[in-house]
Amino acid sequence: MKIKTVSYKGSKRKLLHMILDYAKEIESKTAFDGFSGTGIVSAHLRSNGIVISANDLNYSSYIYGRVFLEGFNEDVVKHHVQAMNKLDPLSGWLTENYSGTVNRFVRGTGARADRPLGLVAFNAMKLDAAREYIDSLTDIEEKDRNALIFSAVLGLNSVFNNPTDQKSAFKEWSKASLKEISFGSPTLIEGPQGTQHRGDIFEVKTEKVDFVYYDPPYTHGVLYGSCYHLNDSVAFWDKPTVNKEYAIPRPERAVFRGKKPGSFYSKVSAPDDFRRLLGLREAKRTVLSYSDAPRNCISIEDLTDISKEFGTARVENVHHKICTQYNSQNKISNSLKEYFIIIDK
Repeated sequence: MKIKTVSYKGSKRKLLHMILDYAKEIESKTAFDGFSGTGIVSAHLRSNGIVISANDLNYSSYIYGRVFLEGFNEDVVKHHVQAMNKLDPLSGWLTENYSGTVNRFVRGTGARADRPLGLVAFNAMKLDAAREYIDSLTDIEEKDRNALIFSAVLGLNSVFNNPTDQKSAFKEWSKASLKEISFGSPTLIEGPQGTQHRGDIFEVKTEKVDFVYYDPPYTHGVLYGSCYHLNDSVAFWDKPTVNKEYAIPRPERAVFRGKKPGSFYSKVSAPDDFRRLLGLREAKRTVLSYSDAPRNCISIEDLTDISKEFGTARVENVHHKICTQYNSQNKISNSLKEYFIIIDK
């Protein structure tokens, strides 16, 4: 089954079979996905009969997780998605802040130039109309509203002028960004009902499970709250004031200049952060994901040594391609080694 979700740095779509195998090896019935992100790991494990609890700090990820773990009424969502596709365009918050081009200084050139803000005007207006429509619905269950919000975010991602993050846009409009936006229903996952949480991993309280999967952030400068801030804004739909000093304007919640980085983002604190993380839950097996990418705040060797403090640890790896740029940018893709640290009690 193809699970529709947003694009994310470090996506585990191609590695889902391995994560499921690690859970099956211990005959896992329950699992915790601690940094759920796109929700794809939670969705895959649920579709294979495992009861999932999951957590993520970002609000948009909370929405994806609830849709994947709680489900929705297909007929209701399909009806409203069809209505969203027929709406007249509406100029609103997205159109005002994220459509067309802006003349700005381009980093590294010392010159000004016109650059896309992320969305062509027509698509921004269709998104404004769709998101206002969702907010206008009063007689609808929360799980169905969440599915419609997810649909709007998926639509945004399909036409945003950068498929990898929302901190910047390509200097020319991509073919995908020029296509007319179309909304569709999210993937409905069959399986036992799960629970999605939203909070700091060190504070969230969850039920005991026998399998834990962690894919935490540990790469300096890759702050997911800024990488996918527009997903969060479409999910919240609070229409905040934005800081236009950035290539793609950001609300204050996505501005991190001058602020202390969170857990796992500092080379000084990362070892102790991982010790705290691995000491949180008494699961039969814990699996840590690690990508051997530049700017990591901790090495695979150090992380493996720390893991051995919490049980019997083994390391497995798989090679795949770093896919961070469109082919049209002529960037070289390098081989990336993905590690799994399997810790058994």
